[in-house]
Amino acid sequence: MQELRSTDILDKEIQADARKKAERMLQKADRDCEQLISSVEADIEKAAAEKKDFFARKLDAFETDRKAVVPLEKERFKVSFIQNAVIQNINKYLEGLSEEKRLELVARGFDFNTEQKLNAYVYGFSLDAAKKFLSKKLSSHLASCTQTKFGAAVLEEDLGLAKPEGIILESEDKNFRWRLTINEVIEKLLDKNRAELSATLFGGDL
Repeated sequence: MQELRSTDILDKEIQADARKKAERMLQKADRDCEQLISSVEADIEKAAAEKKDFFARKLDAFETDRKAVVPLEKERFKVSFIQNAVIQNINKYLEGLSEEKRLELVARGFDFNTEQKLNAYVYGFSLDAAKKFLSKKLSSHLASCTQTKFGAAVLEEDLGLAKPEGIILESEDKNFRWRLTINEVIEKLLDKNRAELSATLFGGDL
């Protein structure tokens, strides 16, 4: 009987000890869980703050770029508008010239006193008119005169002329080539007199 009581007491002590250990484990687990939750919440808050700061900087950069771009685009538009207006006035001027005058215009400044045989490639102008004009200038040094298209013989920028016209002269050995074109004349005119042209049209606003 005494042995049974001793066993019963021992069982109770073991159960009590097991409960205490279980309680301590649960308490520790609760503390660990709370620490983990606190750590996660802190990480979330930190990440949110970093994201907020990142997007704030992005927004500031966007606003800065936008403010810088607007005046730049405005200036580009103004330059483009003036350029187009200048070209329109040049087109009107060229329309009022005879073909012979336009041929003289493109040939102005070129030294026709050459001993080389030259091939001529004509675009825009009448082939007959160009051949007649060149024959007077080059005489027997004109080897050939053929029709071509704008930009075919040499690369040229499209300035927006209503009717691109020109003559490309090339030596027979192909070592030399000259552009006698309206484009060439206009490019030089714009480079030299852009300020004067814009002043005439828009009071110098360029």
